[in-house]
Amino acid sequence: MARKRRDKSYDISLREDRNIEPLHAAEKLQDIHLIGTAVMQCLIANDPDGAMDAIESHLEAMNLSRFLKQAKIPRSTMYKLFKTKNPTIKTLAKIVSTAHSQ
Repeated sequence: MARKRRDKSYDISLREDRNIEPLHAAEKLQDIHLIGTAVMQCLIANDPDGAMDAIESHLEAMNLSRFLKQAKIPRSTMYKLFKTKNPTIKTLAKIVSTAHSQ
């Protein structure tokens, strides 16, 4: 019988003198150079799933719904693309190119 994992939450207090800055993940995921580096590192490490995850996260950060409407790409196509994680390079190029021509 599988045991249920209990969700725990903790209150965390930080010292004021630590100069901790908030992380703005959406901004980082829109950085083309960061995503390009991540994709290349995944390809060098023979991790195509990681490369697709990086691209998918990038597109989501760029407002995927609006992009799909402008690119005239059916949501089902995008779903299949990221579900199978095996698009052709032409399909991937069209999607990324269109996302950045907005």
